[in-house]
Amino acid sequence: MDTYLFSPENVKEALESAFYEPARSLTKSRGKNIHRYASTKMGQRISVESTLEFDACFHFDFDKSIKRFCSQPIRYNYHLDEKKRSYVPDFLAEFNDGDFVLFEVKTNSAAYSKGFQREFQAKKYAAEQLGIPLVLLKESEIRDAQLLKNLKLLHRYASRDDLTYYQQAILSILSDFGSQNVESLIHKTGMNRVNIMPMVCDLLARCLLDADLAMPLTNQTVLNYA
Repeated sequence: MDTYLFSPENVKEALESAFYEPARSLTKSRGKNIHRYASTKMGQRISVESTLEFDACFHFDFDKSIKRFCSQPIRYNYHLDEKKRSYVPDFLAEFNDGDFVLFEVKTNSAAYSKGFQREFQAKKYAAEQLGIPLVLLKESEIRDAQLLKNLKLLHRYASRDDLTYYQQAILSILSDFGSQNVESLIHKTGMNRVNIMPMVCDLLARCLLDADLAMPLTNQTVLNYA
């Protein structure tokens, strides 16, 4: 789909269409590596143009406030240096409150360059005229080492299967007794760390548990019933 977004009147329809027909279809070509992210939230593969965009997908996938997301969503025009240019953002996310937000992903070096900052402000202004916020996601935010490591663990162990007996037991304990660390759950369920951590990661991925994912996931990690 190569439809331009010209006015606020057709924004809602274009944003909805973006989840089914991206503005750009990414295909492999010389000098460009296309990556396919298997999204737990969306139940499909999301095509992206860089490893940084690939890593950004982990954040969209496991952000509880985001209902759905897609890549290469819409195309719209912006003006820079008295010239009309076209632009396709990297991502679109719909939040649980119904708000839509566009995202541009950039390395730290690119994000702080004066040329990009001028260009981004022009793109942001044009998006605002259409009634859609455009947000810059920098490498330093995406690649926070501990957070990204934990999100990748959630992705590795995320499952669409029915909850196991032990997972249901974990949820019951947290519902009945409140916050517990993993070590406490090991004692209460009779499981060991090797077996319980994948189950905990799956429950976190399903948003059935809460934990501080900015910290390492260990026996001392405190879990809360979501």
